[in-house]
Amino acid sequence: CVNAIFISYAASLVVPRIGEVSRCGVLAKYDNVSFAKSLGTVVTERLVDTLTIFLITGITVLLQMPVFVTFLENTGTKIPSFAYLLTSVWFYIVLLRKTLFFYERVKGFVLNIWEGIMSLKGVRNIPLFIFYTLAIWACYFFHFYFTFYCFAFTAHLGILAALVMFVGGTFAVIVPTPNGAGPWHFAIMEMMMLYGVNVTDAGIFALIVHGIQTFLVVLLGVYGLAALPFTNRQRK
Repeated sequence: CVNAIFISYAASLVVPRIGEVSRCGVLAKYDNVSFAKSLGTVVTERLVDTLTIFLITGITVLLQMPVFVTFLENTGTKIPSFAYLLTSVWFYIVLLRKTLFFYERVKGFVLNIWEGIMSLKGVRNIPLFIFYTLAIWACYFFHFYFTFYCFAFTAHLGILAALVMFVGGTFAVIVPTPNGAGPWHFAIMEMMMLYGVNVTDAGIFALIVHGIQTFLVVLLGVYGLAALPFTNRQRK
């Protein structure tokens, strides 16, 4: 499972979003886990992750509302237009139509995925599951926050500033680029400048931090590919 996760992160650098599929493929090949059911658990993970990041975002926005408003204004995002879209009945009608059309075409596969999603009911220790979920996201955050102390121009920024940039970067990587390259840099630089960091230093921070993280993903992916056959042989 660990090697499959390493490979999935590295695969997403080559083709964005393909990592989840490759992870299920590795488990199907080496552990005979149903691909569809495995993909269903991935969907479950993403649903839980979505709820978690919305919770983190809500808390962060409440604590740093002026910063987010300034960021949206500087990047040309129209808050009233976005709010109108989410409250429009037609938006949800179109979304429902597209969802039903897609479901009809892949109904059988979706049923297998649903079985995987329902695996959440089989979790024997829900409090531990919740704890692990929060702990994983805490690790994501501190993995980013601790890099502030590597640079003189960010060492003075507080944990709230890091939380704002973490949220912005998390939403930026939704754009399908390898490891969020481009959108992540843009979001981090723009938000960092709101806290008084000049554009050159902000660019250096984004480039170095993202570069090292990407190198780590590549390194672990290579390790996962090399170690997986031997791990499988030991199991047999």
